Amino acid sequence: RPEPVRSCIGCRRRRPQSDLVRVTRAEVGVVVDGPSNGRGAWLCRSIAVGEIASTACVDAALSRRAFARAWRRDVDADDERAISELAGRGAGGDEHPDAH
Repeated sequence: RPEPVRSCIGCRRRRPQSDLVRVTRAEVGVVVDGPSNGRGAWLCRSIAVGEIASTACVDAALSRRAFARAWRRDVDADDERAISELAGRGAGGDEHPDAH
């Protein structure tokens, strides 16, 4: 059986599910790549050490308000901060899988 293909909400590329990170907004807050119910948004997985999701894709998704569309709910500043922190931002650089 072929692996499911999903689209990154940041760069809009279609990739196998194993190359992406699922971000959900659960009762407890934002959950990145962990077990969670509810609507999910997919981002390219980072190849940089210490980061989970591609910084370029996180930035693009936040600037385009893609999380609000994917989750079908408003995303406030606390959600945006949690997404950035949980995705592992801070190491810097362009670590998108296609950048190398």
